[in-house]
Amino acid sequence: MWKTSTLILIMVFSLFTSIGKAQSDKSQPTTEGGSKIVKLYPNPATTVITFEVQQHNNDRLYDLIVYNFLGKKIDQLKGISSKTTVSLDNYYNGLYIFQLRDQRGNLVESGKFNVVK
Repeated sequence: MWKTSTLILIMVFSLFTSIGKAQSDKSQPTTEGGSKIVKLYPNPATTVITFEVQQHNNDRLYDLIVYNFLGKKIDQLKGISSKTTVSLDNYYNGLYIFQLRDQRGNLVESGKFNVVK
């Protein structure tokens, strides 16, 4: 029963993430060639992970929201513009999902990273 409800929760979260990304694709700022805006490293991470906004015009501010794989919000960083390092001291081993949102709340990009301690 628990495995089934977890799977359903993951599928619903993935669906909403896909819908949000599809709706924001029209106004999504991208680098040349439509490549990703956020570069994150190292992945998998152990103690810290760095998120770097790959953009020529770094005067835009974004919010970075991190969810665990069950969809619970773990962390939120406001006003990200270029490069931010996140300490993973309060993170457990596992897969995490991040969302980069603009100041109006529109989804710009999402992705995942792994924490291994």
